[in-house]
Amino acid sequence: MSNITTQHSDFELEQYTQEVFHEVNSLAYSDEDGASKEDKFTEYIMEILAEAGETDGIRLCPYVKENRFENIDLKINGYSIEEGFESVDLFITHYSDTNDIYSLRKPEFDGLLKWSAKFLNAALKGHLDEIEPSTEAYGLASLIKKHRNDFIRINIFVISNGNIPFDAPKAKIKGFDDLLINVHIWDLERLHRLSQSKYNREPIEIDFRETLGVDIPCLEMPSKNNLYECYLAIVPGDALAALYKNYGTRLLESNVRAFLQQTGKVNRGIRDTIRENPEMFLPYNNGLATTAIDVKTEQIGGRNFITSVKDFQIVNGGQTTASLFHTFKKFKSDLSEVFVQMKLTVIKDEEKKNEMVPNISRYANSQNKVSELDLSSNNPFLIKLEELSRTTYAIDPDDRNKQSIWFFERVKGQYKESLNKEPTAGKQRAFKLKYPTSQKILKSEVAKYMNIYDRIPYHVSKGAQKNYNIYLREAEKEYKKKKPTRIMWEDIVANAILFKTTDKLFGRKNQDPIGDTNIKSHTVAYTLSLLHELTDGKIDLGKIWNKQIIDESFKTELKKGLIYVYEYFTSLNVLLISEAAKSEKTWLKLLEQKKCPFDLDILKPYIVSERDYKQRYEQNEDDSEEIRKYDNLKRISDLGLRFWDGLFKYNIRTNVLSKYEDNMLSSIRRKMKYSGNFTENEISVGVRIIKKLEQLKVNFKDITILSELDECESIDPSALYNRLLLIDEAKWRQIIDLGEQTGTFTFKELSVIKTVRQKLKRKENIDLKRMKIVDDSLKKLKKYGVKV
Repeated sequence: MSNITTQHSDFELEQYTQEVFHEVNSLAYSDEDGASKEDKFTEYIMEILAEAGETDGIRLCPYVKENRFENIDLKINGYSIEEGFESVDLFITHYSDTNDIYSLRKPEFDGLLKWSAKFLNAALKGHLDEIEPSTEAYGLASLIKKHRNDFIRINIFVISNGNIPFDAPKAKIKGFDDLLINVHIWDLERLHRLSQSKYNREPIEIDFRETLGVDIPCLEMPSKNNLYECYLAIVPGDALAALYKNYGTRLLESNVRAFLQQTGKVNRGIRDTIRENPEMFLPYNNGLATTAIDVKTEQIGGRNFITSVKDFQIVNGGQTTASLFHTFKKFKSDLSEVFVQMKLTVIKDEEKKNEMVPNISRYANSQNKVSELDLSSNNPFLIKLEELSRTTYAIDPDDRNKQSIWFFERVKGQYKESLNKEPTAGKQRAFKLKYPTSQKILKSEVAKYMNIYDRIPYHVSKGAQKNYNIYLREAEKEYKKKKPTRIMWEDIVANAILFKTTDKLFGRKNQDPIGDTNIKSHTVAYTLSLLHELTDGKIDLGKIWNKQIIDESFKTELKKGLIYVYEYFTSLNVLLISEAAKSEKTWLKLLEQKKCPFDLDILKPYIVSERDYKQRYEQNEDDSEEIRKYDNLKRISDLGLRFWDGLFKYNIRTNVLSKYEDNMLSSIRRKMKYSGNFTENEISVGVRIIKKLEQLKVNFKDITILSELDECESIDPSALYNRLLLIDEAKWRQIIDLGEQTGTFTFKELSVIKTVRQKLKRKENIDLKRMKIVDDSLKKLKKYGVKV
């Protein structure tokens, strides 16, 4: 029996214990397959570790074998096999159904190690008669046996919702002395530390002297600053190979390229240099670009040496590092004459880390060929706008279940191309519902709307191209200071709605327009800029975004403004009004009129208060990654359970997917049926599989009919997530209080609602099952007049 401790003082750890307890109970409740709480805990923790980069391609695999005395002989709870069979991760779990903090005793801990080691021994040595053939564990053991010579490292993860007060022992399997076996303990305290860490991952700390027996000679950057330090170093090839053997792709987590085995020209070149001209490796190779958040150096004999680093990452040079190890492993090459140059950037300001690391990676890779086509379209600012546009949903205020997206066309013809990619007429109709043609915004139109908002309509009057160049130049400057947020995209759309409404109010030729339609565009631009000038830029764009329309009283004021500006233009003593509109003097002269065509009392409801203005524009959170993830999840869920089940059967016959993809397919298929609790990696690989099948021109209908299962109810995770995201704290409290007071929600439903609410705040994964439970629960409140 585990030692349950009720007297403790770590409040945050207590809170985390409660969270884990409710999370596991919530998961068990939402799983229709009746999985045990130990299984749900295992799955939950594996997903946390996958998101932290500690493992990849996780799969639940509960298996216990007892001996004739009914004592456990072998046990395993889950596994992960890395693509390329470099690593295998085995998970073994100790779970106690309690919300108290407890500690494992030594016999319990020793048992976990013994059971998992016996399973691994049986698998490596092919003693498969010890494992039940009908189980998935048997398939895992068979795979380990088949690829035992490919594995570099095996990781045994001991996971528990209790504390484990024992060190991880060194492990060996007799007859496999070259195989690196690591034991990783993930107990309650370590999991809590991970949840509290800034980037939700454990930093790699390397003591070169203690673990590798080397010091790294280096030159330090002569000048000092508060942002970073920089060192140039020479690293022995065998030290890099040893690092890769121990840490694998965890070293490369910020790298923009995965190791592509040794088939490409670059990797073959690295391999051949190591084997044939190892002494020439240093001058031939570009070296590594690396980062850390701390470094220790020491003066030895008047020279500077790096002795240890914290949070070490290789952001460029992953192919070099992996090739060194693989060449050594495959050909037993001597690496003693191989040296690699390394630039180490130590980022002192952790707040800047997420910004600097991608830039270091990008610029370190600048020797690669870059397309020169439509350079402005590949501008980082425009790419960010596109990302925001694809993940920002406009909600119909009268029916919150109706959502659509304003499509930013970064590249000419992008909308039509995306539409034409949809394979059927039905899917094209669905595309137009999600991205209505009327909600397409060109990049030149963004420039027009925002320069009007910035009260420079004379630039807008210079024409689309000139105005666009002016806007982009200023936007790029601003982009270097501050990245665009979702609020910025909402503002662009709100200005688009304002412009389109005002343009329509002017009227069309031969349809009773306000005046000469040849100067319509100038009149509209100047009218709106004047509106923003006279309201000090405080038109409530958030309200326009939320309503997606302009109210009638507001339209009346806009029309008054159009008439005023049109009369101003026609009163000018100029040859061409269109040319005069390009001059700043014309704009300034309009402002000198000191007249206000708008009734500011009528406009008052459409002017944002100082408090609301500050609250809206001080929001700096960027949740586009989260929403894009749910968009990708929608691509997977839209295909339905029968498709993924049929693909599983199709792949058995055709082997169209790699073993890694097949492993992920099995996980997706199971989660489509039961929980919908997808990891980010499963979503990513799922989309990759879809794209692969599309490229191979595989008929998805033919795959779907291979399944004999009944289709599960489909939900739109992207739209549902977006709707839940818009519920503020006050509304959540109202929902929970009302549900409790009226007895509308069961205890289990309340548990799920509270869990989902926390996950939304923390931007954590939410599985489809629990999103659906929350959605169904919230519908029960409609009779009390609660709309969400």
